[in-house]
Amino acid sequence: MLTSQALSADITKAKAKTKQIYLSNIAHREINLHYLMIIVALYLIATANVSFFAQVLSIYPIRSNIGFMVSITGLLSGLMWLVLQLLCYRPIAKPMLIAVLMIAAVCGYFTDAYGTIFDRSMLINGLQTDQQEAMGLMSLSFFIRVLVLGVIPAVIIAKIRIKRTPLRRALWQRAVTLSLSAGLMAVCLLPFGDQYATFFRQHKMVRSYVNPITSIYSVAKLSSDYVDALRRPDTLLLHATDAKRSVASSKATKPKLMVFVVGETARADHFGLNGYARNTTPLLAEQDNLYSFKQTTSCGTSTAYSVPCMFSYANRDNFEVDRADYNENVLDTLHKQGVNVVWRDNNSSSKGVADRVTFEDFKTSKTNPSCDSECRDIGMLKGFDKLVKSTTTPKDTLIFLHQMGNHGPAYFKRYPQAFEEFKPVCMTNELSKCDNQSVINGYDNAIRYTDYFLHNVIDTLKNYEQGYDVVMVYISDHGESLGENNIYLHGLPYAIAPDSQKQIPVIIWSPASNSIDKNSLLRVINQPVSHDFITPTLLNFFNITTDEVAGAPTFFKSTHSSD
Repeated sequence: MLTSQALSADITKAKAKTKQIYLSNIAHREINLHYLMIIVALYLIATANVSFFAQVLSIYPIRSNIGFMVSITGLLSGLMWLVLQLLCYRPIAKPMLIAVLMIAAVCGYFTDAYGTIFDRSMLINGLQTDQQEAMGLMSLSFFIRVLVLGVIPAVIIAKIRIKRTPLRRALWQRAVTLSLSAGLMAVCLLPFGDQYATFFRQHKMVRSYVNPITSIYSVAKLSSDYVDALRRPDTLLLHATDAKRSVASSKATKPKLMVFVVGETARADHFGLNGYARNTTPLLAEQDNLYSFKQTTSCGTSTAYSVPCMFSYANRDNFEVDRADYNENVLDTLHKQGVNVVWRDNNSSSKGVADRVTFEDFKTSKTNPSCDSECRDIGMLKGFDKLVKSTTTPKDTLIFLHQMGNHGPAYFKRYPQAFEEFKPVCMTNELSKCDNQSVINGYDNAIRYTDYFLHNVIDTLKNYEQGYDVVMVYISDHGESLGENNIYLHGLPYAIAPDSQKQIPVIIWSPASNSIDKNSLLRVINQPVSHDFITPTLLNFFNITTDEVAGAPTFFKSTHSSD
């Protein structure tokens, strides 16, 4: 007779064996590819589109729009299913599905955390981001989300066996499922045609939150542009070939010295000089001969787009970022005309603008003497006298200082502790986890450090007033969203980007001793201006004329100018 212990052991073994057989059957069970694509499509709708539905609900409250919300969920499901069918064919189905899951997990995190939209411009910006900037966006919650919503489902997909189907039957199934997905979309669209017409026309930005369809489209567009780039000219396209530099008049016999500060992520409405409630620019407010432009718009909403556009011969309407690399810019013209052009960079790079002039990297302690947790903008003033007097004979000189400025999301890292005037400060790069005021506090503290930096630039230039015709120009590359409508950072498509990402500060210090016509500054200081003014302004200051910018508006004019 079996003892109770032996009987119990046998039962346990039998259960274990049964479980093993069950799991083995599951592991060897096959699934039709079309069923798998439906499951993945629904999974993506549920896990990767939180921000999209949040945006829709902010416009169409659920209580009065239940039918429309059901419709838009069905429409998105049909669209996701359709996209997966167009991407996935049996030989490459698994790799494609795994790639889509990983893209959705990564993009979903940044969209939910920062309101980031992964359009073409954002992809370019991401590809040009250096390692330090990329690490600044990493966090524990990022890795957890990618693991749970991306890696684990990807492993499951990799283990699943896809059922083999004869070619004729597979083609028939594909035709049916494509028709079903298109039919589902039509059924969801037709009853709410008027509402969708309004939605698509007035809320274009919301559509860009669809994940990962937007990023997949953007990758395809960027790839297409890359192919086009392969066909681009082998040689640099020349500009301003008729440029001429006139001899200085008796009123402007001194060599010229301009410091052009390329700001980072600064918005005009957070500068005390422009009427902001907080005094974020106390030192600049004490400077004489200072001109602050309050109605300036940027060329783009990201550094990768704006910086090349700022110094190109194209204006915002016809600038194409993918062509910037093989077109000369205004720095090339100035250099050819004998101006000593130097680009000092404490940001990620010049984005190709300074490829053919002197470039100095100040993101390392080897060159920047002011580095703590990161290298500070003030360090770019190191060796200024040697830089200006690099030649025996005084020479016209243009020095660019590319700031780290207000680069987000870690605003609290953009300034030394002594500048933490506004508290409490959001001490994480996950801005959505902080209350809005603490995010703004960190951002405004970084503006105060820019105020300190620009004040020092001006004081440095004052030492050269007697021997040089000096001026300082400060212009930010783009603005920043600080949580308005749950949008953070920058980089939204220009057509739908809020003004906070496009309205930028322009500050010019022009002492009475230089050749700039003060009336020309006063005439435009309260008028709408833009990045388009930069190239003609630089040429005008250094007394260079070319038909390519003839008659173009400028921030100011030199008294020697015949324009």
